[in-house]
Amino acid sequence: MLQTSRLLCGLISIGTIVSGSAVAADSQLLNMVMPDVKVLAGVNATSASTSPLGRFLIGKLTVTGDLQKFTAATGFNPVQDVSEVLAASSADPANPAFLIMATGKFPVDKFVSLLGSATDPGKPEVSTYAGATLITFPAPNAKAPHSVAFFANSSVAVAGDLASVKAAIDRSTAANSLDTALALQVKALSASQDEWLISTAPIASLLPAAATDAVKGPAAQVLPLFKSIQSFNGGVKFGDNVVVSGQAVTNDPKNAEALSAVLKLGITLLGSAASSGKDPHLTDLAGLLQNAQLTTNGPALDLTLSIPEDRIESLLFSAKVLRPAAVSMPPHPEIHKGN
Repeated sequence: MLQTSRLLCGLISIGTIVSGSAVAADSQLLNMVMPDVKVLAGVNATSASTSPLGRFLIGKLTVTGDLQKFTAATGFNPVQDVSEVLAASSADPANPAFLIMATGKFPVDKFVSLLGSATDPGKPEVSTYAGATLITFPAPNAKAPHSVAFFANSSVAVAGDLASVKAAIDRSTAANSLDTALALQVKALSASQDEWLISTAPIASLLPAAATDAVKGPAAQVLPLFKSIQSFNGGVKFGDNVVVSGQAVTNDPKNAEALSAVLKLGITLLGSAASSGKDPHLTDLAGLLQNAQLTTNGPALDLTLSIPEDRIESLLFSAKVLRPAAVSMPPHPEIHKGN
């Protein structure tokens, strides 16, 4: 059956395709973040209609099939009804806690009603926890059941594994427990960027050992440089120009300089490969990356790239990355009942 946790995350993801004017991260969402958080990502999606890229993407999005029927049954439109999304992870392989939190307008009664009529023996369990509506899904093949919680005012939702969701609800009314330095980073990025990402975990701890062991050739030679990155952050600001900015902090100023040199060399090689003109898409991409500005400041490497919004539209469309396309979900037994 179509699990509401997957559906909620999927619908919220549609809402995060487009972003608008940035505002500081919602304090209630930040309160729910786990104390040992290492990776945080946020999206402000309140002004999709005023974002040129947002209008373009929405124009290419067609909702069909069961997702269309679900939307019709509940009245939930993620593009209009989701205002902010915050994702958080402990980035701990031994305890991979992960949360997706959102503010918006969630028709909880309609969600529950749709699930409540299901006859599938594996249907979700609806309960109440600390005043929130908790929808929990059986997980016979998973380590722990997953759940989605909707707060009493139907304006806040949180999804993740059951234990993490309950802990997030408990924290929602407490004082924020984020590290002070991390909280300041979140405040600065969420207030200035439409989409942003912060990681206080070293790159080496985020890369699966199997993946790094499989790296061969020239890539294996530069991998240690990327593993020298101890933390990173970045964001995207939408407008007539889409501005991408970021910073990677390495463990040594020499590694920052070397990493900058490697990235500049990569851009140069891409430009050389594109100069033949055989692949117009590669030529367009190389042209965009030529505007990247890379600077170092001690162990930190900063990147800024400004791209005209209409060039992104052209690149996505010409490369067939984005066409007028349908977004659908797997069949849900209750949606099909009687059809």
